[in-house]
Amino acid sequence: MSATEETARPKPPLACYWSEEPDGTRWLVPGCVARLHDVDAEACTCPTLADQLETARRERDEARHAHQSLKAWNDAIVAAVYAHPDGTGIMKNAADGSSGC
Repeated sequence: MSATEETARPKPPLACYWSEEPDGTRWLVPGCVARLHDVDAEACTCPTLADQLETARRERDEARHAHQSLKAWNDAIVAAVYAHPDGTGIMKNAADGSSGC
């Protein structure tokens, strides 16, 4: 994913947090719907650190699986090209950027 695509992805809201002014005034900045509707709600629905870690691990595992699938596909194609009688020449032309025609 390019940097432009990464910055274009929507970001999840931050978890609820308190902001304090220099004069001591505190403001609750809601990050979840529960607190958005009721600032005094005790049941904050923001994901916990454990939830965030679980999500990050799941996304990492999915990315690893996708990478392994693509690597296996790439390895199979490269092996098929090298099995061709002119496989070395085909790979050399590909590396040089020429079509071989």
